[in-house]
Amino acid sequence: MSRKVTTIIVISVVALFAVVLTLVSLVSYRIFFDFTSREISETRLALLNENTDKLSGISRNISDAGYYLAGNEKIIQIFSEPVLDAFDAITEQRELRDQLTIMKGLKPKIHSLGIYTDRYSNYSQFTDGTVDTIDKLAQQPWFSMFDEMDSGWVPWEENGRSMVSFVHRLVDYKGSKVGYVMINVTEDSFFSDLSAADHLDPSRDLLLIVDTGGRVLARTQVEGSQELIELLAYKNEEMPFYRLRDEYELLADHHELLVHDTDRYLLLISARNYDRWRLVQVIPIDPLYEETRRLGTLVLILGVAALLLSVPLVYWLGNRIILRPIRKIIQGMKQVERGNFKVQVEPLYVEEFDHLANRFNHMAGELQRLIEQIERAHWERRDAEMKMLQTQIMPHFLYNTLDIIHWKAMDYHAEEISLMVNALSKMFRIGLSGGRHFIRLHDELEHVKCYIDIQRARMANREIRYEVNVPGSLKECFVPKIILQPFIENSMKHGYANRPDEPVRISVDAALDEEGGRLIIRIADQGEGLPEGWSLERTAGIGMRNVQERIWMYCGRAYGITARRRAEGGTEIVIELPVLRTQEEADASLEMRSERLGQDMRDLT
Repeated sequence: MSRKVTTIIVISVVALFAVVLTLVSLVSYRIFFDFTSREISETRLALLNENTDKLSGISRNISDAGYYLAGNEKIIQIFSEPVLDAFDAITEQRELRDQLTIMKGLKPKIHSLGIYTDRYSNYSQFTDGTVDTIDKLAQQPWFSMFDEMDSGWVPWEENGRSMVSFVHRLVDYKGSKVGYVMINVTEDSFFSDLSAADHLDPSRDLLLIVDTGGRVLARTQVEGSQELIELLAYKNEEMPFYRLRDEYELLADHHELLVHDTDRYLLLISARNYDRWRLVQVIPIDPLYEETRRLGTLVLILGVAALLLSVPLVYWLGNRIILRPIRKIIQGMKQVERGNFKVQVEPLYVEEFDHLANRFNHMAGELQRLIEQIERAHWERRDAEMKMLQTQIMPHFLYNTLDIIHWKAMDYHAEEISLMVNALSKMFRIGLSGGRHFIRLHDELEHVKCYIDIQRARMANREIRYEVNVPGSLKECFVPKIILQPFIENSMKHGYANRPDEPVRISVDAALDEEGGRLIIRIADQGEGLPEGWSLERTAGIGMRNVQERIWMYCGRAYGITARRRAEGGTEIVIELPVLRTQEEADASLEMRSERLGQDMRDLT
């Protein structure tokens, strides 16, 4: 008995579709579950990294207090003078306690502070613990660490409460050790800023704060946490606190599955923050992926339902001539993919497909209009944001206020303050520049000079040698504004950080590359140089990358920044720019980049 070709095709397609749909459903469920699990892990890890940065702010806030007290002139003066009698001892202890009380008032996260010294061991001491003998610290197993370092973080117990303490050595004017200052913060204070909105619940999840040496400084107290800690860390009688095991000690920005007995957990180890600390989080797997499993089951059910519905649907579609109109629409879509939004699909004889073709034609026209609108809106928004920012800064008010401060400083003969205020005022004027993107090179150099003058006033005890070798003819060229100061600041901040006794040497040179038609600006120092493996793309600082992006935006990717380590020592930054001698040329360059950006957007679409 004969069969129609359409019937044979439909039966074959349905059977094949049934097999394929079954396999696809199973494989899709597996892929979906794995993908979702990975996304959940990476999302949780990203949130953990954010909270690790929060911890950095807390730790720096506390350690800054310790550095301040250790360098407090009044405290150093007290320990540099001999104790005359018991009255002097009581008076000095009261002054020390006042200093600690002031610091505690300024830092609300501080639970308690104490100074430990043998200076008053032969005299009466306060009973509130603010001033005590070094013997109390010497009883702690971690005390020997401070024989080799000036400061550090340690765990501490106070009245049965778990603390994380910052200890800093105290010295007199001669540099001799006279005691220690300890700042105590409760574990709860460290974990209190880890919000449940960030999927961190210190009352439910095990959280560990790990310092740069892999030592556990603090942890949350949750049910079953001790067994999990034993899996991740260890300690012995010679070591007073837990240390991460070897397989976890070097890991950062990492997640993996942790199995303990029959239970499974998601282990997250954050990236190191500014203080080289890490957060370790252990989350039970079952509650975490409950919604994912439920959604996966729903996907399987929908797949089976789709399989059952496909039989009549495919048979119905197979009896209709659908390939030809679909092919025409697909061809039109390919034209749109190539950026041709003027394509039009001819009318089709099937009503539904004809309607689809009409909508496609309308969509292509709308895309063309919207892309042009987006291009205009993009530049209008940037100009509006810049104008709004300039309006918010209220430059006239700011300049007048700085001018008043300048003359007030002159009235009191505070010449350094006057010079700093005057330099800051110039920096603001040049930085705003009436909303212009390009300024003359001599204005840019003046902006850097103001910054150097401020740094010289701030670091009065350090010599700063700043040289400019720029021909007068090139100083009239137009360059994107504020492209030199970020590199000067970076050089002073990092290039000489470990060389406090050396003068800061920075030079700026400019020359014209006649052959390439480029303005070449070189910034060089004699500091430590770039670290091994450094690159502009991976640098953590946003100032240098911002300069690169602005040069690309205003001048094109043919120009930009390169950095290298000098053979004779130090770092050299080379900035390549187009030669723009008039404001009209600068405006034309910016307009050309705007048109090129619009063309690039059309090419991408």
